[in-house]
Amino acid sequence: MRPTNPDHRADGGLIKTMNKLTTNTILQVCRRALAPTALVAALSTLAGAQGFGNEWVRFNQDNSKLVAGNSVGLGDTEEKDYMQGDLDKDGWTDLVCVRKQPFTTSGRRRNVLFMNEGGTLVDRTSQYATASTVGGDQGFLTLTNDRDVVIVDVDLDGWLDVVTCTTLTSGQAKHISHPRVYMNLGDDAGGNWQGLRHEDPRFPQLLLSNGSPSFPMFCSVDAGDVTGDGYPDLYFGDYDSGTPGGGGDMNDRLLINNGNGYFTDESFSRMTSQMLSSAFGNSVAVADMNLDGVNDIVKDTSLNAPQYVSVSYNDPENEGYFDLFDAFHDFAPYHVNIGDLNNDGRIDVVVSDDGNDRYRYNLGTDTFGRVTWGSAKTFDFLSGGDDGFASDNYIVDLDEDGWADVLICDVDVDISGCSRRAHIYHNPGGNVGQQITLREEAQQAGNGGWKGAVGISGSALQGMHDICAFDIDNDGDKDMVFGRCSGTDVWFNTLDPTPDPVGTPVCFCDGSGTAAPCGNTGGAFEGCANSTGSGASLAGFGSDSASADDLVLDGLGMLPSQPALLFVGNNTLNGGNGVTFGDGLRCAGGSVVRLGVQFPDAGGGASWGPGLGATGGWGSGDGRTFQGWYRDPSGSPCTSGFNLTSAVRVVFGP
Repeated sequence: MRPTNPDHRADGGLIKTMNKLTTNTILQVCRRALAPTALVAALSTLAGAQGFGNEWVRFNQDNSKLVAGNSVGLGDTEEKDYMQGDLDKDGWTDLVCVRKQPFTTSGRRRNVLFMNEGGTLVDRTSQYATASTVGGDQGFLTLTNDRDVVIVDVDLDGWLDVVTCTTLTSGQAKHISHPRVYMNLGDDAGGNWQGLRHEDPRFPQLLLSNGSPSFPMFCSVDAGDVTGDGYPDLYFGDYDSGTPGGGGDMNDRLLINNGNGYFTDESFSRMTSQMLSSAFGNSVAVADMNLDGVNDIVKDTSLNAPQYVSVSYNDPENEGYFDLFDAFHDFAPYHVNIGDLNNDGRIDVVVSDDGNDRYRYNLGTDTFGRVTWGSAKTFDFLSGGDDGFASDNYIVDLDEDGWADVLICDVDVDISGCSRRAHIYHNPGGNVGQQITLREEAQQAGNGGWKGAVGISGSALQGMHDICAFDIDNDGDKDMVFGRCSGTDVWFNTLDPTPDPVGTPVCFCDGSGTAAPCGNTGGAFEGCANSTGSGASLAGFGSDSASADDLVLDGLGMLPSQPALLFVGNNTLNGGNGVTFGDGLRCAGGSVVRLGVQFPDAGGGASWGPGLGATGGWGSGDGRTFQGWYRDPSGSPCTSGFNLTSAVRVVFGP
């Protein structure tokens, strides 16, 4: 039986391993991003009262930062769908682009691997994405009809893999007609990245509901662990109401990971036919919607019956099996995405629509464990309005104020036409849990001036297949790649210019100083290797001014969602080479003070500061050594269950 009140969160108490450190601890959560509630509310009221010309975020176009042949680069007129991730683990986020002939067609196209080389996206498909277990297959260069893509570590080896979503490919061999799994080969013995390899046996031959083998017509895919074994499973949204030639309907499919990155279709044993039924399943998401500790499945089915947005709820007492279904949103939905719009820890939804696009706030859960949804809200416009059919949408914080904004693309993946434009909606913030109204900012009425964000005209937003928002230049803010009917554009967020580092990096576990505790040497400028195979680093930004107190410490390469503690000491141990401590090397020593705990994001990153001086107790002329301690509970190389970042020595000025 489900709990009558599944609204609970685990109490992640602080780990006691660091008992040698003093107990002066401050728990900080996203302090760099989130202002105090009262201040945010005041700023939000002011911003919300503004009319035209609210310059909340600014972008500059720089297409020189995308290097590829014209037909797959700036001049690419095919349908495009993007996903980003650091595939080679060099600290720069890469981009995968899957392509097909636009709209409901069977035209197959090659995909593109853009590697991020110091802030420039370079087509490296031929170098890194042509290997395959199928003779004669050329990986990304093989023509496929892919409509969606997800980047996820399917075998938990610490390297991100790629899974594509294939549609409308009848009469072709299984390795062409079915989704493809590209495994990340990691580094060779010399530390050189080996790229991606298509491995056909990892994805099974799919069967129709009558048991006949056939080709899928999927339109969407997402990854997430639904069984509780830690390995990501796959959910695909179906594109058809009946397979051409008869034989039954493919419908949605749930593919279960066997723990080694091989997948088995277990749809019918884990979900009901109602849950799996789709007419045009153009978007899916895997997430814990009701906060009961297990992942649920959100999907949109549209065009004809069934037509709704729904949640299939995972049973927490029989994890991996779905026992409740709720179709909670109708109208004419065409794409759904998920994210927290009001910072209450609950997952909200944004729904693109053939009419007015809408969003709903997650208000809690009922006695059955289903989400209680707020009313469907439409977006606010200073001038003009929603221009009809829409498609992909994204929830992402563009101005780094801690409140997620919304991007909605306009090109219908089914019906031709590129005359509409995408919309960028500003979240002005408010009180935590408030049902905030999101607005499209504009410079002026009519078609002139910028729309949505400063620097971007309405014409630059026209005919948008997809948008990928991520930090291209590693300056800390979200940039954007526009995949339009007319080509590809690259836009850089000017909010955070690339900062100069503060302090002197020390304590590297790269073999140049103290030996790694168990041979777990890290890379250049890193601490000792953790369970991902790489080490974590720490860098200082802002300034060394004690009075300004604007120093920020950024950690990279830690374990996502595991506690990470920043601590500071008066001294640097062993001449900056450190001493063995757990799986790592400790360099900060002497009157050690804890400066706060963070929980790293999905990329293993976390930030502390500004405002650390009061706790740390330093002044002008003082020197301090900063270091990060973090948990590594599963697969810790030396079995200690924790590790440390590299360190930073800062001498403070006035």
